[in-house]
Amino acid sequence: MYPKVSIIILNWNGQEDTIECLESLKHITYPNYEIIIVDNGSTDGSVECFRKLHPAIKIIENGKNLGFAEGNNIGIEYTLKSHCDYVLLLNNDTTVSPDFLDKMIPVIELNQNIGIVGPKIMNYFNPKIAQSYGVKVNLWTVSSHNIQLNDIKCDIKYLNVDYVQGCAILIKRDVIDRIGLLDKKYFLYGEEKDLCFRARESGFDVACVPSATIWHKESVSSKKVSGLKIYFMERNRFLFISKFGSLQQKLFFMVFTIFRIPIQLYISVISKRDLKSFYCYLKSLVDGFKYII
Repeated sequence: MYPKVSIIILNWNGQEDTIECLESLKHITYPNYEIIIVDNGSTDGSVECFRKLHPAIKIIENGKNLGFAEGNNIGIEYTLKSHCDYVLLLNNDTTVSPDFLDKMIPVIELNQNIGIVGPKIMNYFNPKIAQSYGVKVNLWTVSSHNIQLNDIKCDIKYLNVDYVQGCAILIKRDVIDRIGLLDKKYFLYGEEKDLCFRARESGFDVACVPSATIWHKESVSSKKVSGLKIYFMERNRFLFISKFGSLQQKLFFMVFTIFRIPIQLYISVISKRDLKSFYCYLKSLVDGFKYII
């Protein structure tokens, strides 16, 4: 009646956020789940704190920062040995509604074609604002559009989307068995988009369940290192288009990217006076073009 869900929480120097996330998980009403914390080499005393507060929770220590993709892969490989039916990747900078799994599990269980689902994502700091009801992708520009409430009917049970955000992504075990783990080349940003596109190419649907709710702080880890977000977000656009774009889309994207350079120069250097972020942007282009050329 209740398939087993393995909840994987990746932590990197995010002790306070992870503790708050774990506290919210205490109140979920779904009865069959386990929690695994994967620590990416934290130096803030996270692991010691988690062991003291939650001694029953399994903690995997990677010893160093392997990134979002490979860090979660370590957790996924561990959970698959425990015969789970579903894997839930949950960001440590989230809190969840008590019934969010009760809302998502029936949708993915009763619809054989659906392999991945995600909840409605609300802004943690302004809970009245929705961040996402799933995402649509423009393959010509490799740009993503978060679906908002006015884009869908309020009473819809689920909405087919291109991908769901990686801060909360519920994956059927059959999907992992068929397409494999997250692509570790992404390191950070875009790996969930890649996973969903591979799932869709293999015949699975990806859906958002609007009645399931979580709250997300967004980009907490990447803000700790200046330039990290812009580098990986831009570089990984090239990696993504190299895997899923047609020849025409790849050519268009390269021309489109070149025309974006002056815009980014204005935003980073002239408007924000942030030379480092512009350097990271240029480095992302140099490294990114290697995936296509």
